[in-house]
Amino acid sequence: MKQIGVIFNPFAYRNKRQTEIQINAFKELLGKRGRVCVTKSKDEIPKALKGSLKDVEILAISGGDGTISSVISSYMNLFGEENIPIIAPLKGGTINMVADDAGLRYDQKATCRTLIRYIEDEYELPTIERGLIRIIDDRLDFNNYAFTWIDGFLHKFIKLYRAEGANVGVALKLILKSGIMSLTTPRHYLFEEVESKIFLDGRKLPFDSHLFIAAATVGRLVFGFRLFTEEVKAGEEFGFYSMSRAFFRKALFQLPRYLYLGVHSDASGNFINQPAKNMKVEGNTGYVIDGEVYDTEAPVDLTLEAGPRIKIFSLKGKN
Repeated sequence: MKQIGVIFNPFAYRNKRQTEIQINAFKELLGKRGRVCVTKSKDEIPKALKGSLKDVEILAISGGDGTISSVISSYMNLFGEENIPIIAPLKGGTINMVADDAGLRYDQKATCRTLIRYIEDEYELPTIERGLIRIIDDRLDFNNYAFTWIDGFLHKFIKLYRAEGANVGVALKLILKSGIMSLTTPRHYLFEEVESKIFLDGRKLPFDSHLFIAAATVGRLVFGFRLFTEEVKAGEEFGFYSMSRAFFRKALFQLPRYLYLGVHSDASGNFINQPAKNMKVEGNTGYVIDGEVYDTEAPVDLTLEAGPRIKIFSLKGKN
C-alpha cells in the first residue's frame, strides 16, 4: 500500500486557528498509511524530508504562502529533480492555486479522505502533470522551484496584503482601494514602474521598466485570475505576462477582461502575454514565488527556466 507523508505548517492562516485539531485529524485519517510532520519553519522541512518522509510515494502539503514551493524546492535540492513523490496540495493559502488547478475543491480533510479511498480500493491514482519554474538567484546557494513568480506592482500588493492581515477581507479591500487609487493617485508607489532589463528566450524586451511581470505554469493565479491565453507545455515552458503602467492606464476599464479572460500581446511591447522557456532579469528589486515574498537590499540578477515536470493528485473530470 502506498505510503502518504504530510508536511503540516502550523502557522498557515487556516491551520493556526485549530492546529491540534487538524494534526490529530490527519493522524487519525492516515493511521498506518502515513506520517505527519509538523514543520514550524523552512529550516525544518529538509530534516523532515530526510527523516520520516524520505520514502513516501505521495507527499501531501498543508500550508500557506510559499509552503508548497519550500517543500518541493527542499526535495529537489536534497534528492535531485527526478522521482519526486506525487504531490497532494491541501488548501490553506496560495497553495489553493495548485489545488484548484488539480480540481481539488474540498477542504484538507476531505481531500485526504478521497486520497485514502483511492489507495485502499487499489484504484489507479488520478494525476495531472505540471511543470515547475526553476529560479536561479545568485545570492542563494540553492535553486527555488515554483509554480508562480511575480514582481513589481504584484510584489508590492502582496507585501501590503500580508502586512494588513492576509485574509479574504483584506484582499477584497485592497483590490477595491487599488482600483480607486489608480484613478485618483496614479503616482502612488504601488504604480511606480520597476526598472529592470528583461531578456525573454534570449531576446531583450523593448523597455527597461514595467509595472509588473508574472510567470506561471498553472492556469489560474491568486483570486482566480486567468491571465494567460495559451496553455504551456509542462516541463518545457511557462506562461509569461508583462504590463507597463501606460498600458495599465489604457486598459483600466477593461481590467476584468485582462485578469479573467486573457488577452493577446500588444504589438507595441507594452503588454506581452506568451509562453517562454527562459527569462533573465537584470536589476530585480524584489519578487514573490508561490505567495512567499523575497526582498532585496540591492538590485539582483535572476534567471527563470522551465523546470522539471511533477505529478499532482487530481480530481479533474471526477465527480
